[in-house]
Amino acid sequence: MEPPTLPDQIAGETYLDETTFTGAMADGDVLRGVEFDRCTFDGCVVAGAVLTDCTFSECHFTGCDLSRAVVTDSTFRDCTFADCVMMGVNFAAAHIGSLAASFQFERCRMDFTSFRGLSLTDCVWRDCRLTEADFGEADLRRADFAGSDLSAADFSGADLRSAAFVGAHNYVFDVRSVQIKGARLDVWGAARLLDVFGVEIVS
Repeated sequence: MEPPTLPDQIAGETYLDETTFTGAMADGDVLRGVEFDRCTFDGCVVAGAVLTDCTFSECHFTGCDLSRAVVTDSTFRDCTFADCVMMGVNFAAAHIGSLAASFQFERCRMDFTSFRGLSLTDCVWRDCRLTEADFGEADLRRADFAGSDLSAADFSGADLRSAAFVGAHNYVFDVRSVQIKGARLDVWGAARLLDVFGVEIVS
């Protein structure tokens, strides 16, 4: 017998509270207008699925695959993601509200993910892979990127005041195009910021 899919587990409900889901959705499947409150998603595979006009409040995602999921007009509030694959998700098309320190990503693979223009104050990306992620024009005040790989990530126009990059890897941004007062950088990162000026630091 095939395991139940995520739509099977939802069973047509439009509001679900403190429920654990383990089902999957096929590429292109659509889930519309469901509100999830304090729910847990454990190992769910929704790669390429369409999650439209859904609300996720204080939800926990563990070991899920959300790569290329379409989240247009969906809302995420105070959610946590751990050990998830989330490549190519355009969070800029979603409503990201009430983000606080509890909204965090840990050990997630998030290459090519877009957060462009979003308010992401106090968010945490810990030990994540964020190759070519788009943080352009985002409000990242007090965000923490500890241990994350930010290779080719775009921070143009971002507000990085009091953001923490200590322990992060491969980040480079033009200090002329970001707000950076109070940001915390390690020695390696601070030296890389001089690249745009053609300055070479010799030890």
